[in-house]
Parts: sequence; structure tokens; C-alpha cells
Amino acid sequence: MQTTDASQLASTVHQVEETYRMRAVLVPLDPTPAQEQLLRSYCGASRFAYNWTVAVAKSNWDARIKERREGVDGAELTKSLSWSSYSMIPLWNSVKDEIAPWHRDVTSHAFRSGVTNASLALKNFTESRKGVRKGEPVGFPTFKNRHSRQSFTLIDFGRIGSWFSEDSRHVRLILPHFATEPRITRRREQLQWIHTTESLRRLKKKVASNEWTIQAVTISYTGGRWRASFLIRQYIIPSPSCIRLRESLVGVDLGVKHLATLTVPIPGVTDEHGQIKNPCHLDAELTSLAKLDRQISRCKKGSKNRAKLRLRHQRLHGRIARTRNLHLNRLTTTLAGSFETIVLEDLDVAGMVKGSKKNTTAALRRSILDAGWGELRRQLAYKSEDRGHQVVLVSRLYPSSKRCSHCGETKAKLAVSERVFECSKCGISLDRDVNAARNIRDEGIRLLTNEATVAGHQSETLNAVSRDRETKPPWRGRGDRYQSRTTQPARNLSPLA
Repeated sequence: MQTTDASQLASTVHQVEETYRMRAVLVPLDPTPAQEQLLRSYCGASRFAYNWTVAVAKSNWDARIKERREGVDGAELTKSLSWSSYSMIPLWNSVKDEIAPWHRDVTSHAFRSGVTNASLALKNFTESRKGVRKGEPVGFPTFKNRHSRQSFTLIDFGRIGSWFSEDSRHVRLILPHFATEPRITRRREQLQWIHTTESLRRLKKKVASNEWTIQAVTISYTGGRWRASFLIRQYIIPSPSCIRLRESLVGVDLGVKHLATLTVPIPGVTDEHGQIKNPCHLDAELTSLAKLDRQISRCKKGSKNRAKLRLRHQRLHGRIARTRNLHLNRLTTTLAGSFETIVLEDLDVAGMVKGSKKNTTAALRRSILDAGWGELRRQLAYKSEDRGHQVVLVSRLYPSSKRCSHCGETKAKLAVSERVFECSKCGISLDRDVNAARNIRDEGIRLLTNEATVAGHQSETLNAVSRDRETKPPWRGRGDRYQSRTTQPARNLSPLA
């Protein structure tokens, strides 16, 4: 009897489809001076391999273009070089002894990281040139220098053991196997483990239980500090949600004076009107930043004092970014766990900060960037998806601020300085952001209703009329105007017919 139950349980477990999602876990590092010197050499090696890959690809591409202009036949052209990492990494290994005789003092992961990043940049350029890649055009990759972003990626091939120490306070650093430099060979034990300022106990526990799998570790120098980013594959078994929701749907209006205005107030997060005050992290440090900028401008380039001030400047910007990210994480976690459906406005943040409009001042553009609307939307999207919830986007052309949420009357113009919406038709008067949040909520309900009721049409078709038969488009006959639409019975598309 026990065997039967066990087999049934095993079959039930195998029937459950396992899915996974990729997540990143950021860990701040506290390296020693010797470890920091080694990390900078790894970043320099990755940058060297990146520049070499870009130079080889550019040389081959320019040679083929020059030969085509000179009228060389296709068969006699210089052989095209594949820009994929599978082709560039073996090519790098064949020439690294000549162009980088010091490569044995640096781990091979750093060079592999640089070549892979360059191949990805070349791929983006190719897809953008062919029209396959969406977004703004991507140019040919440029060379990096020592002032560029410093980072490299370590990939676990199953030969280094655990990434974490026994006390869950250190991260393993892969050292070169055939190093000849004395500072590495004599102090391998001291250089192998980098201290972290946060405990890694939870991450270590998840990896040991096979719930998470580490795919790669990227170490970078950001905001004047070193940090490690663990790329995690998180396995998920679908299960019913046990989250206690406040409401099923909420409309959210993003702004500058108030970071977000909700149609459903949350005690402890919003006020009685559902508004969340904008912390203005950057504005609070503008005086300190301006003082540092003046001090840096008076220093001589290349001096030690200038380097110290630049480090203080980087760390101040890093502290602002970390504070903003922490605030947004707390807010998005609360929203994604409290509501089943979140309705947002699809704002064109990039277009708003370009300053094409006359009423968009430099202070307003800085405040928009400081608010972090794009990051808030990104975090809400993946956190809602993790909980089985959804985010509905309202078109940016929808007049959420100009329309009355009570009667539907739309104003022709509404200045940015007008913070109170007053309807001339029904006489209602309420806060501008509260009115916009209610309109966004109503538009989200309309979009969800149309998606549920309009059968046989795509979700983008908002004003379509549901019909039980196919409709032919109008056609122009000889010498006649457009003929009226004719319909025919719908075909039976069932496979059993």
C-alpha cells in the first residue's frame, strides 16, 4: 500500500511542469587593498579583450567595404569574420601569447567576459542595422578606456567548489591557475575570499537546497564601491497564491510632486488621499554635489587630490542611487503584493526628459529622472508576474489629467501649474493627481472588459464589434464606388469538423 502511494505521489510530482526565471542578487563587497588591485587587473584584462575583439571586427569589416568600392568580385573578397563569441574566443586563444604575454597572471574568465561582451555589442549593431532590433539605432561599438565602467564576469564550470565560505561572509574569487607573479602565488589563501558587508546565509541556503542555481557572477565597480551580482536561475513550481490582497484593482498615477497617487489608500504607505510623497533623493544632495564639482574643477588633472575628490563624488552618487532603489523596492513590493491588478500609464520618460517642449525646464527634467518612473514600472512588472498578478498599461495618449473622473468632460488645455482640477460641467473640484488616478483606473477596467468580451479580436482592438461571421473588406469595382460590406457565414475551424 505504501509503494502505491509513493508511486502516485512521484507521478503527480512529475506531472507538475517546472518553470524557472532569471534573477540577480546584488552583494556589496569589502576587498582588501591587495584584492582591489587584483580586481582592477581583472577589469583591465576584460577591457583589453573587448577592445581587441572590436578592433579585429572593425578591421575585417573595413577591408571588405574598401574592396567592394574598388570593384573586387564577391569570390575574391576578404573572408568574412564571424562576430559570435563561439568564433572569437578560439581566435583570441590562438593569439593571446603574442599580444598579451601577461595573460597567465589573470584568470581566463576575465578575457572570456570581454570577448563575449564585445560579440554581444556587435550583434546588437548588426540587428539594429538590419531593422531586427527595436528601439533607437545602435552604432558600431567604440573602444573602452580606464574611465569606462569596470566589470568582469566569472562563470562556474563546476571546478571551483562553493562560491561561499563557511561563515557566509565571504565570496570566492577565481584566481589564475598558472600565475607567475609572486603577489598571487604567495598569498593565494588571502586573495581567494572577498569579505562582504552583508550575510549570504539565505543565498547559500537556497543554492544548497537546489532551489536556486548560480549561472554567473559579475563583479563591478559602481558608485565608488565594489559589488558582486549573482545571476540566479530560480526554479518555480506553479502553486495557488496565498497572498492576502487589499483590493483586486488599483489605479496608479505617477508624478513629480507626489511620486504615486493610488485610488486605494494604504495605511502607513500613503496618506488619506492615497498619495505618496516624492522623497527627492537627488535634490537633497544637490548642494553637496555642487560643492564637490567646484572643488574638482579647481584641482589639477592627474593629481592625488583630484582622484580623492572624484572618489567622494562617485560614492555620493552611489549613495543616492542606492537610497532611491531601496525606496522603490519597498514601494513596489507592497503594491505588487497588495493588489491583483495594477493599472499604470505608459509614460514616455525618454521623450519627456529630452526637453523638446518649451515648458519642460531643466529642473523638471532632473526631477523626472530623480523620481525613477521607469525603474518603478520595471520592478512592478516582474514582481507582479512572480506573484501571479498583472500590470495593465494605459496609452500615453489617454487624457487622464484633462478628463473629469465624475462626468467624463474633457478640458482643451490644462497647465502644469494647475494642481486642482475643476470641472465646468458638473462642478466637481479635486486634486489633479487624484482625478488622474481615477481616470487611469477606469480606463484599465475598460481595457480588461474589452479583452474579456470581444471574442475573435486582438487585445489592441479597443473599439471592435463582436460578430459571429467573417466580414469581407470593401472593394472597388470598375467604374463604381466602394461597394457595401458583404458577409458570409464563419468557417468551422474545429479540428473535429
